[in-house]
Amino acid sequence: MSAILSIGASRSLDGLNQRLTQEIQALAGEGWRLSMRQERSNGVHQLTCFLEEHPAGESSNEMTLILRQFGARVLMEWILEVWERDLIMKRLRSDHPHFNEQERRVIGEKAAHIMKRKEEVSKEYIMYRIGRNQRILERLVEVLVDYGRIHVDGFLRFRLKDYLHSVSDAVDTAVDEYMMEKEYNEFIRLLRYFLEIQESRVQVVHVFLRPGGFQLLDDGGNPVNNEVVDGFNRDYLEHEEISFEDLLISALVTVAPVQVVLHSREEMPVSETLSTIQAVFGDRLHRCPGCERCQAFVAAREPREMQT
Repeated sequence: MSAILSIGASRSLDGLNQRLTQEIQALAGEGWRLSMRQERSNGVHQLTCFLEEHPAGESSNEMTLILRQFGARVLMEWILEVWERDLIMKRLRSDHPHFNEQERRVIGEKAAHIMKRKEEVSKEYIMYRIGRNQRILERLVEVLVDYGRIHVDGFLRFRLKDYLHSVSDAVDTAVDEYMMEKEYNEFIRLLRYFLEIQESRVQVVHVFLRPGGFQLLDDGGNPVNNEVVDGFNRDYLEHEEISFEDLLISALVTVAPVQVVLHSREEMPVSETLSTIQAVFGDRLHRCPGCERCQAFVAAREPREMQT
């Protein structure tokens, strides 16, 4: 009996043991008897594959090489699927200790998704990810074929610094996204609060959108008087750090209508502003599918837009 593959790590190797045990028997074929032994000593988990018997007349060296290469592939998949999440959480705890455990779980899920999400939309990223996995596999094969043993923690620390760097970047990006979402949700909460305490000045407000501007009308087609809008002129908007989207949201919250009807060109995309209005007004917001007012508003604006 001889040990042909040995894997050590600081964490449990139960899952890896199951994967290898299920697959190496079929890989070896008849006449080959393999066994797995799992141990723990001084905080180190050790998983060893033994070759106990092999058919007479067949070389064990070739099978050893095949099993080490196969073990490298299984270990790579296990690192990316299982160990990666531990690396993410470890990085979060060390670099961002101010988050509680629930927040870390949320951010950890984001970071894990960041490591994969571009794969769905970018051919270039797919090729990058395949290339990255191949590089990890090649380095694992180099170690296992030459030595037959590996310690995963040390391998990651000294041979996969670029991979650890990508994990760190994903964590930082996830933290930034989480903080932006947290700030946005707090912003929405405050707007809802102001909306609730405001007295409604008009029952229905019709919002007519056009590129770079808007107009607020009541049910009778009359402009809605609003000090927020009246307090800003076009020259001010062009030179100050305030957009018409911010002005629109402020105006609607100030007027606090019972119902908001949104009129816009069909081809206008759903922007972050419209999403914010939806989040703040909820059921109060209705989007016009296209009416005579929309057409008249667009027709009246188009010649003026063509001149600018």
